[in-house]
Formats: sequence, C-alpha cells, structure tokens
Amino acid sequence: MDPELSSLAGVAATAVVQQLTTTAWERIRAAVGELWRRRHPERAETVLAELGESREDVAQARRAGDERAEQEVVDLWGARLRRLLAADPGAAAQLRALVKELTGGSAPAVPQQSVTMTAEASGRARINQAVGDIHVNER
Repeated sequence: MDPELSSLAGVAATAVVQQLTTTAWERIRAAVGELWRRRHPERAETVLAELGESREDVAQARRAGDERAEQEVVDLWGARLRRLLAADPGAAAQLRALVKELTGGSAPAVPQQSVTMTAEASGRARINQAVGDIHVNER
C-alpha cells in the first residue's frame, strides 16, 4: 500500500476516534456511512453499527482513564480505513476532507516525514544512501 495512503488512514482513524463522543458524532457517522456506501454498500450498515460500538468503547475507556483501550479503537479503525483505501485509493480525497473538517484544518491530512542521513567515508570507501529505492550497478 502507498505509504501516504497508509498514513492518511492512521491520521483519519485518530481524528475520527478523538471526536466519537463529541457533538461531531452525527457528522462522523454520516461521513463514514457515505465512505462505505460508495465503495461497499453491502457492508455500510454493519460498519455503522461497529462505529456505534466503537463510540461506546471510547466513552467507557475515557471514563475509566484507559488510554490503551482507546488506542485499540484507533488501531481498529486505522486498519479498516487502510483496507478501504487499498481497495479504492479514490476515497482518499473524501477522507482528507473529513480529517480537515474534524481537526479544523489545524492538522495536516498526512504528516510530513523528515529524514536525516549522515555518512563518513575514508580511503576508497563508497557510500550509497537513499530514502526510496536505490539501484547500484557495480562494474
């Protein structure tokens, strides 16, 4: 899966779960329902029921101060959203819009990654570094 889409799924899951027990509940329910109805209409009602269960789980976890249980809900929805995006990358625009709405545009839909590399060579040493693919043809 494209790392950007995977990251988007994680950010979206976090944003959705953070807002499940707030006044944004109805908007989240509608948006998640729309995502599934467009891509997997046969599963939409089941997913909405699972979202409602997740809402109850999050409320209970917060009352108990159980951050781990809440993180498990985030992980569950991250996996669901990753599968959805893997099957239909076109859903990314709709998911980005939901994240922007839920976060007030204050958080990027996909976190920026930073890479720092250092190397030191001496003599006849050779160093190859890459963030992505690298192909070295020795001749």
